[in-house]
Amino acid sequence: MNEEKLINNSELRPFLPAFAEIKHRLCGIEVECEPLGLSFEKDVQTEEDMLLTLISQKAFAFDVTNEYGAVWDVRLEPFSKFKARSTKITFPFTGYNPDKRQQISNWEGDVFTSITRH
Repeated sequence: MNEEKLINNSELRPFLPAFAEIKHRLCGIEVECEPLGLSFEKDVQTEEDMLLTLISQKAFAFDVTNEYGAVWDVRLEPFSKFKARSTKITFPFTGYNPDKRQQISNWEGDVFTSITRH
C-alpha cells in the first residue's frame, strides 16, 4: 500500500496513523522471516478493507517467540525491541485467532481507537 494512496483517499486518510504505527511495529520482522513484513495483497478502497487488512497481517498468524518463551505482542512493543532482547526467535504458526484479531482491533495505543470513532 502506497502512503500516497492513503493521503489521496479521504475515506482511508484517517488510517494513516494506524498504518504508520503498524509499519513501525513490524519493521525488521521481514529480515527474520521474509513473508511476515507489512503487506497489502489487494487494493484497499474502503475503511472496512483497510481495518481488515491491518489486523490480518501475516505476522499476526504467528506467535513470534524467543528463547525465554516470551511471545511478542505487537500492541506492547515494536518487533525490533523484542528482537533486541532475544538471541533466538521462532515463528510457530497459530493461524488467525479471532481473539488475537479482536485484541489488535481494540488496540488501546490510539492506533485504532481514534479512527473507529468517527
